[in-house]
Amino acid sequence: MCHPAVFMAMGAGAGTAGTLAVVSGIGLAGFSIMQAKSAQKAQNALATQAYQDKQEQIKDNRMSVKLETMQKGNALAQEFLRRQATNRALLSPSGIGQSNSFEAAMQYNKSQYHQELNAVAINETRRNADLAYASQESRIELQSTKIATRSAFQQALLKGIVTGSKAASGIKTSGTEIVPGDAGFSPSPKTGEFKY
Repeated sequence: MCHPAVFMAMGAGAGTAGTLAVVSGIGLAGFSIMQAKSAQKAQNALATQAYQDKQEQIKDNRMSVKLETMQKGNALAQEFLRRQATNRALLSPSGIGQSNSFEAAMQYNKSQYHQELNAVAINETRRNADLAYASQESRIELQSTKIATRSAFQQALLKGIVTGSKAASGIKTSGTEIVPGDAGFSPSPKTGEFKY
């Protein structure tokens, strides 16, 4: 709030300078409130955009994990089939193709294949859980940013109201007190004197 002496130095009269000082204080308080609201909207928009970008990245990462898992599964299946074919090719000419040892080798190969597939599936589940956690964390971050900006705006609003009320309190003219219902012709309840 500008002091009335500043306005008097610029050539305003004493009454005008006081009024200008009060009005400028109220105007500055209003401007600071508007500026705080604008800042809140801008920060919320940036936080929302960052959240959407992060969600899009998480979605892309999930797709990448899924594709990687499919590729690893396909590679394991090809390796399993290659081992089975190799075992058949090596053991069939010797006549052991129908023996228990041949079946045991095939079962072992199949068991290894399933263990490796399970490891790939567990890795996919872990990575998807990490991505779900990151998604939840970004959602919480967005909410905390919005709460912080709302709190900052409310603080600016209260500060503006206090500043405006202090400036508005300067509107009262000295020596005059308005008491409801007396139209200025009865004694003041505070001093007992008549005010005209």
